[in-house]
Amino acid sequence: MTSTSRKPSIPFFKSLLRYNLSAATATATDFSTLAFCKEIIGMSPVIGTFIGALAGATVAFFLGRNWTFLNKEGKMSSQSTKFVLVVAGSILLNTFGEYLLTEVFVVGHYMLARIITAATIGITYNFPLQRYFVFR
Repeated sequence: MTSTSRKPSIPFFKSLLRYNLSAATATATDFSTLAFCKEIIGMSPVIGTFIGALAGATVAFFLGRNWTFLNKEGKMSSQSTKFVLVVAGSILLNTFGEYLLTEVFVVGHYMLARIITAATIGITYNFPLQRYFVFR
């Protein structure tokens, strides 16, 4: 079976549960990096969101490959290339969402804006693309 016709190796709801646990770990990395950038270094929340998203994405890739979607036999180079494409879109969407909620709609706190944005992008964009494109 070629990698292009490979079906996900674990059932949908099990992968969704694992994705959410992995996403929580990656999100903790992402958000703590954002908080560090904003509160300790004094960066804007928009720039901190970008840096935090890169840190969280690194954690997400290794968890996705090795545990969430159980696809260690896939070529890492192919998976990482696809993952970078998906993450680039995710970072743009998350950064834009943070901008909209903090600068345009003036949500009370930057971290609340980040939570709303991350949850929306995670379920509607990241999970389906990781399951059916990156780690299939």
